Amino acid sequence: MPMDANTQAQFTDHQATISKLWYERLQQNNFDSALIASGANTLYHDDDQSPPFHANPHFLRWTVAENSEHCLLLLNGKGQPKLLWYCPADYWYLPSSTPDWLLDHFDCESYSTRSDLEQACLQHLTELSRVAYFGATPARYVDLDNVELPSTALQNQLAYTRGYKTPFEVSQISNATAIAVQGHLAAYDCFEAGGSEFEIHLAYQERTKHVHHDLPYPSIVALNDHSSTLHYQHYDRDPPARRLSFLIDAGAKERCYHSDITRSYSANPNDAFADLVSSVDEAQQSLVAQLPDLTDFVEFHERAHVAMAEVLVALKILTCSTTAAFEQQLTDIFYPHGTGHLLGLQTHDIGGHIVDAEGSEGKPPTRFPSLRLVRRIEADLVFTVEPGIYFIPVLLDRVRGHKDINWSLVEQFVPFGGVRIEDNVLVESNGIRNFTRAAFSAA
Repeated sequence: MPMDANTQAQFTDHQATISKLWYERLQQNNFDSALIASGANTLYHDDDQSPPFHANPHFLRWTVAENSEHCLLLLNGKGQPKLLWYCPADYWYLPSSTPDWLLDHFDCESYSTRSDLEQACLQHLTELSRVAYFGATPARYVDLDNVELPSTALQNQLAYTRGYKTPFEVSQISNATAIAVQGHLAAYDCFEAGGSEFEIHLAYQERTKHVHHDLPYPSIVALNDHSSTLHYQHYDRDPPARRLSFLIDAGAKERCYHSDITRSYSANPNDAFADLVSSVDEAQQSLVAQLPDLTDFVEFHERAHVAMAEVLVALKILTCSTTAAFEQQLTDIFYPHGTGHLLGLQTHDIGGHIVDAEGSEGKPPTRFPSLRLVRRIEADLVFTVEPGIYFIPVLLDRVRGHKDINWSLVEQFVPFGGVRIEDNVLVESNGIRNFTRAAFSAA
């Protein structure tokens, strides 16, 4: 996708920022350079077909060039990084030439055969002292005396920096969110018209102009009790005999950066499940409003559990106090996932468990092992906020008969599945910017 003048200026600043942080961390770990491989696909077992190609996110942060299989980026500390682009002379598949927006930022070389590209890379490597290799298929490069795989510490340090988004990255995530919101509106219209999960999914893709492998993750399109499966992965071709509820968890991409949005709806705007959806939505907005006063995401997650306990008690799903619901871990049955995760080049962007610039690893609390983010809440982080309440039979069975659960009401809700509300937010120095709410308001 071509860049306009403003985007190109942001990309230039982005390059300067990540160049500084990469070279600082390489030098701290006694490397003078790095070789970053875009990656390569592997075939399915005993087949000549492969899954869609996903480039190395380290390569993407430098290039935002997704169609880049077998390409190499060499950070040599001597002026512009060297980009070795693979552009085969092929008539089976359309090859990709070096994107125009990279020509001013890299010393670009193009090769029509992988052997020529590899030989050129090997020659460039002879001029360097100690090279860190970042890629899934090191093979011949790490056999060289001056090329090594990075230590866990270096990998963690770079992962930590991925959490802090540059203005260029913020713009792409914001744009990806706006695209996804358009898809969500189309999906809701299709649901209202009686569409099946499959038809809703197609409506989403058409509005966002994403084919399935363009999506940042497989969209979750769940009708009725399917929404109690957190990562429901199917698309029923026929609509259910009776429409009760609709949950859609779907994102979009803009220049390799992801968005991740979830909305839930009741088919009947006046039933008890509609009240639950409204209550979770209000609680989610209240949680986002609390973020400027917090510094620790684990505490934020605990507040989300308390907020969900308040909803469960207010709607008489639980008959105990909010405090008792949290302390007895009853909220864990109805809300079994984390409140959010970092967002960027990956939907679950790496670095959520890296807690400082030295690369120290933090662990989720024992009670919340699925929590993907345990860092401090700081400016320039982009993450999701996604509380929910679900009626999951396999979890409910663990506390079957508990005296503080209104089982007759729970059984009424089981066919509806569950509720999740998810926004993408940026922490700024003076507050919170909610990309998702802004995009819905502007749509």
